[in-house]
Amino acid sequence: MHEKHIIDVPPGKDIHVLAQRCLKAEMDRDLSKNSMKELQRYLNEFTAHCSNHGIHSANELTPDFLKCYADQRCEGAGPNLKKAVVWSLRKFGKHIALLQVVKDDPARNLRHPRFHPRSELPEYLSESQLRRLLQHSARSRGQRDFAIISLMATTGLRANEIITIKRGDVHLKQHCIDAHVKGGWIKKTPLSNSMAAILADYLATRNDDCPALFVNTRYRPITVSWVQRMVKTAGKEAGLSLSLTCNHLRHTFATHAADQHGKIITKALMGHQRLATTEIYTHLSPRYFKSLMNLHPYQRITEKGVTNERQ
Repeated sequence: MHEKHIIDVPPGKDIHVLAQRCLKAEMDRDLSKNSMKELQRYLNEFTAHCSNHGIHSANELTPDFLKCYADQRCEGAGPNLKKAVVWSLRKFGKHIALLQVVKDDPARNLRHPRFHPRSELPEYLSESQLRRLLQHSARSRGQRDFAIISLMATTGLRANEIITIKRGDVHLKQHCIDAHVKGGWIKKTPLSNSMAAILADYLATRNDDCPALFVNTRYRPITVSWVQRMVKTAGKEAGLSLSLTCNHLRHTFATHAADQHGKIITKALMGHQRLATTEIYTHLSPRYFKSLMNLHPYQRITEKGVTNERQ
């Protein structure tokens, strides 16, 4: 059956061959590692579905076939899965149309699911919760953990972005970090005076040769899972009512930044590609907070008379 498939369908029309070419094209344009894994997974599922239904040539793909597949694949699943499946099919459809394998893009009518404007609102820490977390971290978690939590809370960087930072990416005199962010590009991330001082104090404790900014007790780069566990434990020890995650810290930064700076600046600070992604944070907070970019939250603790035990 496999041999019949090879003979009957020219390579230039073969769905499986075209899917692999689509993946190669996306890899060449530096699609992020996680996005590549997701695209490969859903295109492989799609090509297997086509083969099981006797569809081997791109000419046999129709808008109705793709729509039925997407509906069937995502039946009973949440909107995030459907969004990923549709995104993958649209990538493939545009690719084969660009190669002029087909006259029209068969995925052109596929649409991402619509999210209710209030259904995506993320949780974030209030100013008092953030103050409590930073106070506990400064006193009980050690300089490395305090620096990580502070950096996530004042820059909005993700856990997988934190672990990829090298010591050479940190420019304390310029008050910025060159962070490798989602999408495969480098974002110059500003640091407040307080955050730069915290990183300087932490770096002064390092006497190893590992290039990573943050390392474990064996002087090896930390992992995403370790950061997630550490943040969760810190939140629990600080007595927070919610189960703290790295996303909570990112959402906290974004919400407070949107309050203080508005959508356009926050979009740049967060590294969002679309303004619509940033707009959600303008609906979260009921009032304006002090800027987390210009004043590290922990500094407010010391200003109110609480002694910083590190000094």
